[in-house]
Amino acid sequence: MSALPLLTLLALADSGGAAPLLEKGERLFRQGDTSGALAAFDEAAKADPQDPRPYYLKGVALEKKGDVPAAVVAYKQAIERRGEFAEAHNNLGALLLARGDAVGAAAELEAAVGTKPDYAEAEYNLGVARDALGKKNEAVAAYKEAVRLKPADAGYRLNLGAALRRAGDLDGAILALKDATRLGPRDPTAWADLGMVLSDRKRYEDAQAALEKATALKPDFGLAWNRLGRVALKRGQVPAAVSAQERARKLDPKNGAFAADLCRAFIEARQAARATAECRAAVDLDPPNPLAHYELMKALVAKGECAAAKTELGRFNALPGVKPEAQKQAEDIAASCTHAARK
Repeated sequence: MSALPLLTLLALADSGGAAPLLEKGERLFRQGDTSGALAAFDEAAKADPQDPRPYYLKGVALEKKGDVPAAVVAYKQAIERRGEFAEAHNNLGALLLARGDAVGAAAELEAAVGTKPDYAEAEYNLGVARDALGKKNEAVAAYKEAVRLKPADAGYRLNLGAALRRAGDLDGAILALKDATRLGPRDPTAWADLGMVLSDRKRYEDAQAALEKATALKPDFGLAWNRLGRVALKRGQVPAAVSAQERARKLDPKNGAFAADLCRAFIEARQAARATAECRAAVDLDPPNPLAHYELMKALVAKGECAAAKTELGRFNALPGVKPEAQKQAEDIAASCTHAARK
């Protein structure tokens, strides 16, 4: 984050000798002398204690220095002196969001856009805050406004696409993400997210093409390889699914979800021993993950280890949030192992 040009920062009359000190501080800041800039901004605040600009610029410099708590204080001091200071509200909101205070962040960002309706960055940050609060439709509205105000920004469209997907508008998400790939054709995240939503829409061939583009642009993109493996499995391309999931697993060996997906690919490849090993790893890496327990139970059934499968079924059913239909499906799979053992 960088300071705004001094002359356009606020339409305030300069008094008390603050203006030369502000100019000096901005010059030092742009030259990389953060400590010198902070000293100049402190002098400016003493010269005119009611001017909000020294505090705002001090907040920007403190952010660059990495002193977030002090930056929060500085932005609040700027706002105390001028409540309609949109840039200070935006920067404070972004910092609060980064610290996990989505409620406080949303309040600051709403103040920013209320004061300055054409403020694209604040609209975008407001979308992020509303996402964090689970306000899906409100997040979409904020992202759409950010895109309207700054239509050439690929990142804004990327977040809009993700928000539309969470809100259940897959077609809208695809359009937004296609725009993101058009504006940022070398952004692997845009291609990976487009592939994910195309897969949600069951457009598996198109999804595979988008995900292959993502992995070509960024060969060490574990999540894109994982998504590519999932799509390959849905298309019945089992060897390709195994290969992609092995790549994802190697790139992120501590990711329990990747291990569970590799286990599932090994089950489809009828490699029960390797599937069991991967699913045990998935459970160890991410014990609360229902998918890991579910796939481990399937792998144990495939191996004929029915007692162990029943034990894993119990662990799966005991996890919070597992839906009754998923429990029923798991019980049917475990029961098939029991019946096979009795024959």
